[in-house]
Amino acid sequence: MRSHQASGRLEGYNAGAMILHWAIALAILFQLAIGFAMIRLDLFPRDLRFTLIQWHKTVGLTVLALTLARIAWRLFNPPPAHPPMPKAEKALAGLVHGLFYVLMLAVPLSGWVLVSASSTKIPTLLMLSQALPWPNLPLPAGLADASGRALAERAHMLLAYSFVLLIGLHLAGAIKHALIDRAPSFSRMLPVGGLHRQQGALIAIPVAAAAAMVFLGGGVLAGRESAPSAPKLAGAAAPAAAPAASAPAATGWVIDKPASHLGYSVTFSGKSVAGTVDGWNAAITFDPDNLASARAEVEVDTGSITIDDAFIRSNLAGADGLDVSAFPKAKIMLTEFARTETGYLAKGTLTLKSITAPITLPFTFTEAADGTATVTGTADLDRATFKLGQENDAKGEWLAPVIKVELTLKARRSGAGA
Repeated sequence: MRSHQASGRLEGYNAGAMILHWAIALAILFQLAIGFAMIRLDLFPRDLRFTLIQWHKTVGLTVLALTLARIAWRLFNPPPAHPPMPKAEKALAGLVHGLFYVLMLAVPLSGWVLVSASSTKIPTLLMLSQALPWPNLPLPAGLADASGRALAERAHMLLAYSFVLLIGLHLAGAIKHALIDRAPSFSRMLPVGGLHRQQGALIAIPVAAAAAMVFLGGGVLAGRESAPSAPKLAGAAAPAAAPAASAPAATGWVIDKPASHLGYSVTFSGKSVAGTVDGWNAAITFDPDNLASARAEVEVDTGSITIDDAFIRSNLAGADGLDVSAFPKAKIMLTEFARTETGYLAKGTLTLKSITAPITLPFTFTEAADGTATVTGTADLDRATFKLGQENDAKGEWLAPVIKVELTLKARRSGAGA
């Protein structure tokens, strides 16, 4: 067979085309590896699973951005001619290349649709950075229900398998040209082999860069517009900046609010995430020598509850979270107190989202000679009891089933000096 080795008749791709080609190729291989690994996600450690999914989404969107840049580059830099080959083979090569562009757009787009249709309304953060949120697509009702999500998932998987098949055909063709036809197929897309390179159109550089950056930048800006801020209770007063201590009440104790803390923590994707409760008031009657008369009532503005994680925060105020608009208040009532070997134990109820359930609070109480006291305690809440996160993660795959409430109260007897 006649050799088509570098003879001046063939040209290699220019530097811009090679950089985009290999960047996209490596990203696609990474995506396929992670995507197929995610089929058995249960084999990975819990704290790694969420990271894998988020990087899969990040790299998928990067592939989409690079593909837009590649298309823009190609508009100004048509590919060099193929080496001489039969018409049928040339048509097949053209079809494969065309399908590659279709899949480079369709696979990440179908993944974006799948994420947007998911009932788990956890936002995508590029590179896991809260400064780079990515929006979901506005989908018609037919794609947002369970059947639509299943359709999107099947389409994404089918397109991914098509990518594997297409890569196989692409490699088979390149190997055939190199080994049988003696054509420098690989050298055309590698900076080796001594082929003459196309001259790149300089205008393609800013245009290709703009295509990618406008897509990514516009997406991040849209994500920031749609990203939830820390939920605030509509119509509620902002936390008071004022007195160092609350006004004396009939409880016998005055709570030093600025020195006190009410918070919680929950394990998310294998890592503990802290949250705070800013709006709360407590009325406490407590005497270590008269536990039968002890009583505590804590009222919480649910809209003041925040958490240091954008993924959880996006669902916190909604119906699958605290449902702040429907249930702006939560209440803890502690009516049974007993002494233990390590301190004290209080029992009572927590009412949240109109659900009332028992709560147990082990705590310590220390009182100084001047009548000031410090109380520290913790309580474990089963989020399923209060229907928290049951739509998004009922099985506790990402978000642990137990929420640990933590409190530190500083107070003084109402008759003691400040």
